Amino acid sequence: MADLTHFYQVLGLKAGATFEEVKAVYRDLVKVWHPDRFSHDERLRLVAQEKLKEINGAYKMLEAHFFEASIQAETPPTAKSEPATPPLETAAAPVPTSGNKTARLATVILVLVAVAAAGAFFLTKKKPVEKTPTPEEAKPVVVTHPGVASAQYALSFDGSKSQLAIATTGSLTGTFTMECWALSRRPNGPILSSREPNNFSFEILFRQRKRFHIDLGNGSQWLGTNASAGFNFNLNTWYHVACVVTPEDCTVYVNEKKIKVRGLATTNAILYDQDHQMAVGANPRNNDYLDGSIADVRIWNTARSEGQIKAYMNTPLSGNEPDLQGYWPFKEGLGTNTVDSSGHGFTAQLTGNISWSTNLPPQLTLK
Repeated sequence: MADLTHFYQVLGLKAGATFEEVKAVYRDLVKVWHPDRFSHDERLRLVAQEKLKEINGAYKMLEAHFFEASIQAETPPTAKSEPATPPLETAAAPVPTSGNKTARLATVILVLVAVAAAGAFFLTKKKPVEKTPTPEEAKPVVVTHPGVASAQYALSFDGSKSQLAIATTGSLTGTFTMECWALSRRPNGPILSSREPNNFSFEILFRQRKRFHIDLGNGSQWLGTNASAGFNFNLNTWYHVACVVTPEDCTVYVNEKKIKVRGLATTNAILYDQDHQMAVGANPRNNDYLDGSIADVRIWNTARSEGQIKAYMNTPLSGNEPDLQGYWPFKEGLGTNTVDSSGHGFTAQLTGNISWSTNLPPQLTLK
């Protein structure tokens, strides 16, 4: 059997991973690299097709390795009096009942010879030269599996009373940054709101395919309504959206570019407190719900700079970054709760028709 290290590396695993880990990662990679996901771009579809061939080949070799190991574990040492294994060319001849174990080993040898031949072809075949996609192009993302490395998912909302409710303690006012990846399938839809159970706080939403709309309040009055950041967005398209708030102004960035700066009266806007709890993908007060997807939600207790937003927007965080107040990378992939990876304990609950999705922003390069 060929050196297996290469095949583990193809799947993003360390040598010695269990077969259950191999199967789990293989299933995730097949979803991510399926050519149908790239039907919008023929070149990327061909890249994904070749990548999927590589993944399938690596999985078959590892599967054969584990199969061989299981047979060896089950078969006791052959007694000296036991007939020798028949040559490969005679393996097809009738085998007496008393030689069932020997016949089984012969069959295994045939299978391994065939797999080894396929592996030799897989290792030596010449691959087509692939051009690396530029940052502006849609890049495939690598999804790993829980327990092996950091997995990450998106949440898909169906637009009908679905929300991710974040239970917070304490408060965050005055200076803060909210950022996430967002996609809308309709011209209008909330991204994040904290206007429940009381009004006059924070909200950011898609508005009429022409802008991102922001509301800011101090708990008793609005500080800046209709603080719209003009931006013609496309439906079914991922955008990285960041809103930076200080007592003096509100700045919006879309895909790392500054698109809006609005002056405010010197006062403290509320992101959340005991009377204003955050909801992702919903503004229940206005019966407004997102038909779209959200990924990688981050809250900071400082005003992030343009350089900081650009440097970190495409890469998941460790959770230990200074000033990180809340972080939801959606690692679970199932269930109705998702943890706050910043360590502040702001567990979020999925309600309504929300599904876990591997349709992540192409620019989000997972570790």
